[in-house]
Amino acid sequence: MKKTLLFFLLASCVFFTSCGLKPVVPNKITDVKFGKIDIFKGTVVMDMGLQIDNPNKFAITVHGLELDVKVANVSLGTVTVEDKIKIAKDTQQVYRVNVNAKLVDVINGIPALLAAIGQQETNAEVNGWIKVGVFGIRKKFPVAIKQEQVATSDEKKQ
Repeated sequence: MKKTLLFFLLASCVFFTSCGLKPVVPNKITDVKFGKIDIFKGTVVMDMGLQIDNPNKFAITVHGLELDVKVANVSLGTVTVEDKIKIAKDTQQVYRVNVNAKLVDVINGIPALLAAIGQQETNAEVNGWIKVGVFGIRKKFPVAIKQEQVATSDEKKQ
């Protein structure tokens, strides 16, 4: 049993060092959809699309991510996602991330957020990490995207 486990671990190490696990990170913010501002609950709801690129020759699974989100230069706090997402080899996939910010935290930025909705584009920034894995081995990669001209929309208008 120990020899089989040792062989598996050695084979996995050889596999990852020879093939190399290329970074699997979000590389683009596709869009931002503003939900509602609930004054009674004190929340601002938003949904953003993150394009995740898998340049590897094998499918990987995203095991979670944690991102600090800014839209229109307004910090919306930290988003933690623990969903598992399988991404096929050599593909890109857009993953939707829900952001629930506290109204107290963004109260000074509401005019900027409303202007972003009206202009139908804004700047957006995410920083944090993404955890991916294959064959039981997981690795964290840093995420840093600062993007101008991200399409925005109001969910009520659709």
